[in-house]
Amino acid sequence: MVQTKRPMSFELNEEMLKLLGDEFGAQVIAAKFAEAVAGKKGAEIEAASKSLFEEYGREFGQRTVQLGQEYSDRTWETLQAAADSTGTLKFGLFPQRFLEIAYLATQDISTLPILECWSQRLVYQLVECSTYKLMKEKAGEEAVASLPCRHGCLALVEAIHQELGIDAAIEMTADMNKDARCEFTVRKI
Repeated sequence: MVQTKRPMSFELNEEMLKLLGDEFGAQVIAAKFAEAVAGKKGAEIEAASKSLFEEYGREFGQRTVQLGQEYSDRTWETLQAAADSTGTLKFGLFPQRFLEIAYLATQDISTLPILECWSQRLVYQLVECSTYKLMKEKAGEEAVASLPCRHGCLALVEAIHQELGIDAAIEMTADMNKDARCEFTVRKI
């Protein structure tokens, strides 16, 4: 008897995206940020928000990998099979998938712009960031001047790589305040 695989979609599961959006959406973290920095100025804002965003990013990355594996799809199975058969491809492609899940679940974007993705580097950017916009609306220009949300994105990328067992160096190479976009470069170590 010939066994056939059950058909699976290449699309991300909508229920998974909704769960992540409900837990880590821009509205959720922007409200927490506004509350944390209320009445604070300058360096007080950075101090009050750094641990908030680092914890948010860590938890967000862990939850994204957990749900991304639980809600498997044909794309994930194909990536895993390719990595298993070649012994490579894990860096770049695996983190890219989970970053796409995270940002598509929480931002008003339909694609995550990936500038590079290969065996040594992964570079992506956010041109439109709902979190940044809501933070500015709720807490004002001064509150976002130091771009405190960068700690969340950096922690997200780091957590995803840790969950996948990949050693990587992560840096922010452009920021919304100076460059009208946030860009992150990840190098395999």
